[in-house]
Amino acid sequence: MRAKPAKAVATLAVTLGVALACVGSAALAQGTPAGDAAAPAQASVVGGKVAAPGRYPWMAFVVDFLDEEEAIVCSGTVLAPRVVLTAGHCVVDEHSRALNDPAGYTVVTGVVNWTDPERQVSEVARLIPYPAFASGKGRDGFGDAALLVLATPTTVPSISIARRRSDARFLRLGTRARVAGWGNTYYEQTEPTESLMWAKTVVESSRCEGLWGRICAIDFPKVASGVCSGDSGGPLFVGRKGQGWLQIGIAEAVFGRCTTRRPQLFTRTDLLAKWIRGRIEGIEAQP
Repeated sequence: MRAKPAKAVATLAVTLGVALACVGSAALAQGTPAGDAAAPAQASVVGGKVAAPGRYPWMAFVVDFLDEEEAIVCSGTVLAPRVVLTAGHCVVDEHSRALNDPAGYTVVTGVVNWTDPERQVSEVARLIPYPAFASGKGRDGFGDAALLVLATPTTVPSISIARRRSDARFLRLGTRARVAGWGNTYYEQTEPTESLMWAKTVVESSRCEGLWGRICAIDFPKVASGVCSGDSGGPLFVGRKGQGWLQIGIAEAVFGRCTTRRPQLFTRTDLLAKWIRGRIEGIEAQP
């Protein structure tokens, strides 16, 4: 059974700043055929907890407005003042491989609840998917990642991403980690989750479901929580004593009806670190 992306399509109704609207109802949008395939992880955390204000300040709420009524919701992380990391399937049509229009995107940072008046809102100037994923030529479909270039820099702190070799220990079986995101807290939830949710999990394998470049994670031994539709692009992250949080994965896909009894798939950030650093340097060097 393959995993399928979990993008969430929402009907918009309440204003988020001048250009945004609050999600009024949500339905799971599959990036691949339904059935036994796994869905992209765009919903929020099943069995999770509401994040305390300021707990994960580098989290980013990502919205792609399809039209006046519908939008796709994803999660992301701030890597630099003008750069947010999310899933590639949040910016690329997985069937046509066409890049979405950046003008439809809005990113909210600085708050736990994306409707909070204290939020920072930015439009997106550019979408930069990982090249191999955008072309559909990645090994085993690897590279489900993309960078959003913000038109207005955010002032929130950034999260570090794992690097190859130096952070390999965090990919080991049994490593305690966490996930976070916005969206559904159960399969086919019809009302949006406004507050950021998080949950504990455990790294099960650095070669998930036989797919190269993925990490498997599961809430062991409780199997009570996990990502779902709407968490796509959100982080799998670990704590480092005295060094803060480290992102080791990007939420890519879930199985079945967001079951917590099967592992969720995450794209490994350490394998993308060189590409990410190079793009950030180029973006931040621009006026």
